[in-house]
Amino acid sequence: MAILKVARMGHPVLRQKCTAIAPEMITGPEVQRLIRDMFETMAEYNGVGLAAPQVHQPVRLLIAGGETERGGKPKFRVLINPEITVRPNAGQLGMYEGCLSVPGLRGWVERPDKINVQGYNDQGQKLDFDLDGFPAVVMQHECDHLDGVLYVDRIEDKTKFAFEEEANRYLDPEEFDD
Repeated sequence: MAILKVARMGHPVLRQKCTAIAPEMITGPEVQRLIRDMFETMAEYNGVGLAAPQVHQPVRLLIAGGETERGGKPKFRVLINPEITVRPNAGQLGMYEGCLSVPGLRGWVERPDKINVQGYNDQGQKLDFDLDGFPAVVMQHECDHLDGVLYVDRIEDKTKFAFEEEANRYLDPEEFDD
């Protein structure tokens, strides 16, 4: 396993629409190695999610967290070729988002709070599940990366975009979420 270099805002790989991974390639050594390396990279940088273009691989692969298993252990999902649909009963959930590709900054983004997700897991099995709240936000953030979109593109109120230290100090702590 290896810790991969994280692409930062300004690198063209972060603005590409990523290519799908053929389902028969999912269990192959290249994709499986990329998944392992992405987990190690995400852990090294204390991320709650990571998309393949963030490690210079323009393919539709991501890891998304934000959920917990029984006993409080963090749960992460590997998703390949994901498709998101906003559920009909969705509202909006706003929070200060951060990103490993935009280090040291946070911005207020509002997203749908209820989504349906379809795609493949790391074993090539089809998935279809719903997410609510914070896990839904994390999944949307990571899926945005696969379409060349960064959270900074979704910030509507530029007064709510700040360095982490200043955000912690001066912006509404009720709205701030690590």
